[in-house]
Amino acid sequence: MHVADALAGAVTGGLPAVGAVPATRSGELVLVRDPAEGLQVSARRGLAGAPVPEWRVLAARAGQPPFTGPDWLRAVHAHLGTGEPLLVSVRRDGRLLAFGAFAVLGGPRPLVTFLGAGGSDYAAVLADPGAGVPVPRLLAAVLDGLVREVPGALLDLEQVQAEGELPLLVAEWAAARGYALRRLPQATVHAVPLPGSVEAHDAALGRHVRHEERRQWRRLAERGELVVVDDLLAGLAALRESDPDTAEDRLEELVAELADVDAAHPRAATRRHPWRGASGRTLTEVLRTAPAGVVQLSGLRVDGELVAYALCLAGPRALHGYVQSYRARYAATGPGTLLLLRVRRRALLSGYRELDLLRGEEDYKRRLERTTRHTVRLVLTPAAGELVPGLADRLALLRRTYRDELRRHERLGRGVDAVAGAAEALRGDLARRAAAVRGGVTSGIGGGIGRRVGAGVSGLRRPLTRRPAPRAWAGWLRRASR
Repeated sequence: MHVADALAGAVTGGLPAVGAVPATRSGELVLVRDPAEGLQVSARRGLAGAPVPEWRVLAARAGQPPFTGPDWLRAVHAHLGTGEPLLVSVRRDGRLLAFGAFAVLGGPRPLVTFLGAGGSDYAAVLADPGAGVPVPRLLAAVLDGLVREVPGALLDLEQVQAEGELPLLVAEWAAARGYALRRLPQATVHAVPLPGSVEAHDAALGRHVRHEERRQWRRLAERGELVVVDDLLAGLAALRESDPDTAEDRLEELVAELADVDAAHPRAATRRHPWRGASGRTLTEVLRTAPAGVVQLSGLRVDGELVAYALCLAGPRALHGYVQSYRARYAATGPGTLLLLRVRRRALLSGYRELDLLRGEEDYKRRLERTTRHTVRLVLTPAAGELVPGLADRLALLRRTYRDELRRHERLGRGVDAVAGAAEALRGDLARRAAAVRGGVTSGIGGGIGRRVGAGVSGLRRPLTRRPAPRAWAGWLRRASR
């Protein structure tokens, strides 16, 4: 590890000085190197010695979800990730103010991604908004430290929240530092707004849905001794302190139960199985290392058997619903819906006003009253003075981003197809009309056109989507969880 003073260019630890990035007069970025700020930037290769407790605190201060914290990212990198970890820290008077967790991939030109890219629903550069240093300066300090450590690298930053401030700040930094930026749409994220109280939540359900919920609880209880477990991880942390081996055995037993529930799901043949393989090892490590309360794993047991579970990750601003499942033979009692209703009420009691359903365009999400957001991919390339290196950079990036490039042009492609189809139809209609005129048959042409136009207008008047009635949402959730 080397530590460089980003303001004065001094280097500690007896290592050679690192070249300074030229200051710029674009916006406030020049102030990153203002000595009055007293910022120190450090770069560390590898995850050994990562500032885990400070990293957790900073992610919460920055209002970012657990996907940007150390417990999630270290687990994802260990079991699913590629590249060499690179951690960039920005401090003042020893306090961590900003942090970037990246991975460096080798090649003709190095490529830098976020740590855990591909396995995380969100990614970000963390900056403390209450640090007394403007966030743009902190972000620039992190990115300056990154490119100083990996000169000339291509940057491929995935799953950045499009509605947040990071895309704009990265664009400002790129313009000031001479980088070309491409912004590609990546994922759609749906979130369910929660009302201000449990009473308001239940009132919105309607009397019929509440009655159906009570009936389903009774039907489930008739199947055996019903136990609702709000915390399937209860006691594991304390047991780990006193008897680590026993705690590990219990965790393995729990993960096996969760995997069995997924294997017994009605659509087990087509659903992914998150508790198997590398994904299972990743989630198991998160269960093992995350602080109490961050991972919320609840379930329903009948005669001791786990029949349904819900895994959520608690962030500073929202509760993130990660995965849920249930056993097929209990489907008639709606265990998935019952558990999700309980999760919603517990989220309300914890002060959350949003249940984030994470990325994905599943049908059941579209049927809910929801807020829709998006994530984007930010691809940055340094200015290329020669044609051949520039083309090589584009090809290297296209190997990684082609799916998002296709998604970016999907709507344009549909529009072109629609215009071409309409033009073809018009040409055909004109040809038929001309033939009818030549044959002396003119009757019915105007009427036919009128009918077609009328049909088109009436089609436009029909609503494109139908807003669901509030009382019906529980039924949709029940069908979605099957």
